[in-house]
Amino acid sequence: MFAFGTSECAHADQMLYGILNAACDASRGNPPSEQDINQVLAAVAGVGAKDEIEGMLATQMVATHTAIITTLHRQKQSETLLERERYGNLAVKLLRTFAAQVEALQRHRGKGQQHIRVEHVDVHAGGQAIVGAVTAGEGGKEKSDEQVLHHQKLPMNRAPQCGARTRSGKPCRSPAVRGKRRCRMHGGAAGSGAPLGNKNAFRHGHYSAEAIARRRELSELIRLARDTLAELE
Repeated sequence: MFAFGTSECAHADQMLYGILNAACDASRGNPPSEQDINQVLAAVAGVGAKDEIEGMLATQMVATHTAIITTLHRQKQSETLLERERYGNLAVKLLRTFAAQVEALQRHRGKGQQHIRVEHVDVHAGGQAIVGAVTAGEGGKEKSDEQVLHHQKLPMNRAPQCGARTRSGKPCRSPAVRGKRRCRMHGGAAGSGAPLGNKNAFRHGHYSAEAIARRRELSELIRLARDTLAELE
């Protein structure tokens, strides 16, 4: 029960039932053996779930891992190129899913973030404490390291990088435009970026509330004019 990170029997039974259906090759007439159950529980317990969320992630990770191994085994036994390609694509998707689950577990445990801990700072009377390296700028204003890098002429390898995600999924390593965080291809060029306000939503104004109201008023005037002409005739 503690392998799923919970003290509730109902929740543990639900997790056990789900992982057995997903990770074990069994049916109603052929239930999983004691060895299969012990293997699945050992895999879930190896994750070391501390709460229910980690228990559910551990269950999903074990089920995904089992699906990956089964898919790779079927790809190996495939006789046609089409079957190998299908199982290969499915294995790649499952591997990405498993990596995302591991990342989600690390974020939940707080391992995906870096923290800076200041153990001790002495500030005398009338003084100010500043964490991080700063340099004096114009007018006595202090600038951070990032601002200094943007305003200095540095070699290409030392210039701030864009960091935007490319099509391959990797961060862009092109130099950022001076004064901005992105390169000229990812929004750092002059005139790039979305306009301020909701101007993108406005195209021609033909279906705006004001235009519809004006058309209704015009239609009403035309109807009144027709009625007046009909009475005069």
